[in-house]
Amino acid sequence: MADKPDNFLKDLISSAIKEVESKRKSFESTQITKESFLASLPDDSFYYLKAISGNGEKFKVHFLTEDITKENLEQWISEYEVINSISVKLKTKKAPTSGYVLQNYYRCQHNTRNWSPSKDPQQKLYLNPSARVKNTNCPFQMIVKIDSEGCCSVDIEWDHNHSLETLETSNFRDLSPECTERVLKLFESGHTPATARQQYLKELKESCQDELEFHRKKANRAVMPRKRDFSYLYTQFGKDRYGGQGVMMFERLAERLEQYKKDNPEATTCYQIYEGDNTPLIIAIVTPLMNRVHKEVQQSGEMVFVDATSNTEEHNLKVFLMCTNNVSGALPLGILITSDEQERTLKQGFEMFRSCLPEYAFNDRGREQGPQAILTDNCKEERNALKSVWPTSVLLLCIFHMLQQLWRWLHESKNSISQADRPYFLTLFKRSLYAETKQDFENCFSELLNDGRCKKYPDLVSYLQNLYNDKESFALCFRTELLVRGNHTNNFAEAQFLVLKDVILQRTKEYNVVGLLDKLTIDLEDHYKNKLLSIADGSFDGVYRHRFFGKGKNGSTGFKVPDKKDLDAYLSTVENFGNNVFKVGSSSDSSHRKCLAFRPRNPSSAGLDADSTYRHCDGEV
Repeated sequence: MADKPDNFLKDLISSAIKEVESKRKSFESTQITKESFLASLPDDSFYYLKAISGNGEKFKVHFLTEDITKENLEQWISEYEVINSISVKLKTKKAPTSGYVLQNYYRCQHNTRNWSPSKDPQQKLYLNPSARVKNTNCPFQMIVKIDSEGCCSVDIEWDHNHSLETLETSNFRDLSPECTERVLKLFESGHTPATARQQYLKELKESCQDELEFHRKKANRAVMPRKRDFSYLYTQFGKDRYGGQGVMMFERLAERLEQYKKDNPEATTCYQIYEGDNTPLIIAIVTPLMNRVHKEVQQSGEMVFVDATSNTEEHNLKVFLMCTNNVSGALPLGILITSDEQERTLKQGFEMFRSCLPEYAFNDRGREQGPQAILTDNCKEERNALKSVWPTSVLLLCIFHMLQQLWRWLHESKNSISQADRPYFLTLFKRSLYAETKQDFENCFSELLNDGRCKKYPDLVSYLQNLYNDKESFALCFRTELLVRGNHTNNFAEAQFLVLKDVILQRTKEYNVVGLLDKLTIDLEDHYKNKLLSIADGSFDGVYRHRFFGKGKNGSTGFKVPDKKDLDAYLSTVENFGNNVFKVGSSSDSSHRKCLAFRPRNPSSAGLDADSTYRHCDGEV
């Protein structure tokens, strides 16, 4: 029973071989006719047949026509290839003479090099029957001549020593112009060679009626390119559109930046082309939308978020994004691209970025003064560069990354921290981080350092003492004077990189920095515009819109507008409060405390100095 499938397969192969052999013999015994030959020529021309001899398998023919010219010769040959399922290549092109303005000699694509006994294809097939052999030293040839009077003579010697009908033969066909155009359109839409091939296969299968048709088209290289064809076309696409991967890339980058400034007069850019390790690549961009955010959004002067990402294009450049929070989510303030993350590179980059900012940057605080606070990850080079550019700004650390940093340190094997002690140390550190007052922070941190279990690890004590030196950057009790509006993590910047990689880049890398520049200045800019417009016209997704609303105890959403009685009560609370930081409860039914920035209209009537300002920002309780 087990031999039946094998016998069936052998019988099927044998019958197929016999069918092909029978068809070949019928061609050999059939005399070539004028009608059958003319049917193999493109039908948009008139042909005068001068001589024809041979059978369907091997024949010679000579004909004249006035419809083939130097201008349409390539198109005629392309149509001839499609009709006869062959591919011809130009073998020799002779110089024009007094009698002929064109003399072209064509060969079959299966005659790729001079034949020699050591390269005998039949010998190669005998040694390895499964080998794919392209060069069969095919004797087919076609001669096209056009005389000075415009008459074209064509001589064809049809003598192919290989099959024209097998699927393997169709593997060697040339790419058709239609096929190449479809692949390039996929690259233009953001596909890489791998994703473009998958999409191409999907569309090809949908266009076929059954699996057999799909199998035939898939084997035909003129219809379905090979993997290396996708890679080759992608390389050519990158060279033509983005300047390739070499020196031309930087020339194209400079051209694209200058063109961007010309097309967008409100935008500002500053760049330095890469010329070696001492001259890194730096690109600073402030788009028209970013300029408007600097001017119109109050939070841009209070607190900004800075973070970096990579793996966005083939050279692994670093992309820094500066953004601020708003009721509509994160809004961009600027983009910086660098070739490395060295401190001197980042310092130069942020100085160039500062020069791109308008005078009213950071909500009229000015580009030299910078925002009140900058929240970043714990990157020493980045923080030092920001501090040198905006020395008056307070640098804050993302508390999530601080906890993550400690947790990773506790898990490193070289530190030899017991698995049972790790959660305990993290809990004690979190108490210090979330302490409400500075005294509570000192007490909690002292308790951590003096803990008996902690003293067993001298390296841990040393590590925590180094963290203590940065306490004003990560401990929440040191932020009560700042308008952080409940933002203690870098989630706003992280979310924008998710948008960049998922929505804009579609989880693929751009070809080079020129392609990435287009995505950042055009596609990402349009994303923010569409988001703001959808919020303004009410079409923004309700799931996201409702998160900005308060929720009352009775299930209602929104915020209750306080009446005069409530406002008087708030003012009385402010007047009686002895510090410049105060908390005011919500007049709505929701259990929220509201963030206030208050300056009395008439300071003297409230018993306050004219320069007194009361501000508070708190999150949910």
